[in-house]
Amino acid sequence: MQQDQNIKGFTILELLVVITIVAIISAVAYPNFSDWRQDRELRAAMEKAATMLSSVNTLSQRGNYPFVQFRVTPNGTTSTKFISKGMDATSLSIKLNNAQTIECNTSSGSYWDNNQVDETTKKISTHVSKDGAVCFSKDGSYFKAHGTLKNNLNVTVENRSTNQYLILCTTSNASNGGKCPLDQGGGLEKPAYLVEWTRFGNISKFKWSGSDWTRQN
Repeated sequence: MQQDQNIKGFTILELLVVITIVAIISAVAYPNFSDWRQDRELRAAMEKAATMLSSVNTLSQRGNYPFVQFRVTPNGTTSTKFISKGMDATSLSIKLNNAQTIECNTSSGSYWDNNQVDETTKKISTHVSKDGAVCFSKDGSYFKAHGTLKNNLNVTVENRSTNQYLILCTTSNASNGGKCPLDQGGGLEKPAYLVEWTRFGNISKFKWSGSDWTRQN
């Protein structure tokens, strides 16, 4: 009997105190966790876009596809599709021999020999609300842009202006028909990332600090 009397449990008051503490900790921690998760998902999308750009340029430099394309296709305000394409040397030579203009064509028909070198869809938004593409060649001679990426406005990166970029943000930060705002004064919020390219296929990555773009490794 004495042993049974020494067994004690939690009182209702003690349980209420524990539940209250857990609730407070959860309320404080959840916004930080949510922000971390959004940043992680957005960074993964940025890394994928940068990898696709680098990969098709590598194929171009090696001669697998001397003319390549990276295409951005928004799906309303819910997601964005990235597609990379390639044109082989024979097709490029035929077009040049027939005096055809080499275009950054977004057609899914026979213009490209490989309509899907890579493809992915991410639940993020970009600064464009309609289809756009950028195309590269081995020596930069056929560097072209198409659609919304052809009409990029200049943004400031590392104290210089550039119009060769893609901004990625969360769908909740997108405005104006599903577009990410531009940087300074445009209402862009963290987290946001920017992928920049050159006509020779050099790719750089940046993260929005809230007031400036900071380079990422």
